[in-house]
Amino acid sequence: MKPDSLGLKYLHIVSMLFVTSLLISSILSIKVITLGFLDAPAGIITFPIAFISGDILTEVYGFKIARRVIWVGLFCQLLMSVMFLVGDALPYPDYWSLQNEFSAVVGFVPRVVAGGMVAYFMGEYLNALVMSKMKIWDQGKRFWLRALSSSLVGQGLNSIIFTFIAFYGIYSVDQLFILIGSGVLTKMIYEIIALPLTSYITKWLKRNEGMDAYDYDVGYGIV
Repeated sequence: MKPDSLGLKYLHIVSMLFVTSLLISSILSIKVITLGFLDAPAGIITFPIAFISGDILTEVYGFKIARRVIWVGLFCQLLMSVMFLVGDALPYPDYWSLQNEFSAVVGFVPRVVAGGMVAYFMGEYLNALVMSKMKIWDQGKRFWLRALSSSLVGQGLNSIIFTFIAFYGIYSVDQLFILIGSGVLTKMIYEIIALPLTSYITKWLKRNEGMDAYDYDVGYGIV
């Protein structure tokens, strides 16, 4: 059955939060920030929200719906990148004096988005798959364990792929590994801190949606 025929009232909110945090992260990741002794793309501010939202989607609504939202997010990333390229290429009047600055930002975004699209899809897909399978293996117990385990696998893969595609040739290999390690560590700390809230939201949604999906007969293909 389609989600709307099931009377799901909050699926669109979780989905929009997922996609919005994904798009914001793609733009923020242009900048590298320093947090204490850690250097990482600024997208770590919002990107864990995408993984947390993905955990909630899979836990409450099931793998099939989570996979559909992941594909929507991928399309939105692609659309944003194309529109940035078009906007950057369009002619501008003489009094517009910020073209170089504009190009420096949005011209780099497509590379970031390209890395982000590959990394995001593989990371989120693996995150949802691990989350779904662990729920069956553990008979729905220990949400905290599958949330952190799936995020560690998904975010680890995401950080490796994204960092090398987006920043290879710009930073040294040593710097790339520092970015990867810092990114994974920061994201996992973020998720651990947010875990009580994530657990509360998940329980609230299950109760108010009247849904707690178990993917016993679901195929795990990418489409």
